[in-house]
Amino acid sequence: MSGIGALRHRIDHQAPVETPDGIGGVTVSFVTVDRLWAAVEESAAGAFAEERRFGLATVRVTVRAPNSIAAGDLLRLGARRLAVEATSDPDGRGRFTRVHCREEQP
Repeated sequence: MSGIGALRHRIDHQAPVETPDGIGGVTVSFVTVDRLWAAVEESAAGAFAEERRFGLATVRVTVRAPNSIAAGDLLRLGARRLAVEATSDPDGRGRFTRVHCREEQP
């Protein structure tokens, strides 16, 4: 990412909300808490499950800081659902937040 001009995708930041289901459990839904401009970088990695190799789509999203994105949140890019796995400060100056996501398939 090379600065503010790279933030050209509009994303929705969604946070989980737990609602009691009346029988001792909870129902988790997501509510939009913010709309952000972001830079989106696609990547792919291989993984193994049950001794078979499969593709794992990972996405690195960069947004301006400060923000409230945390692991367990969702980022929505159109119809795409990006599950937030971790966040970091890429340059240590607190200007941007790099969000490491896994793309969820519907």
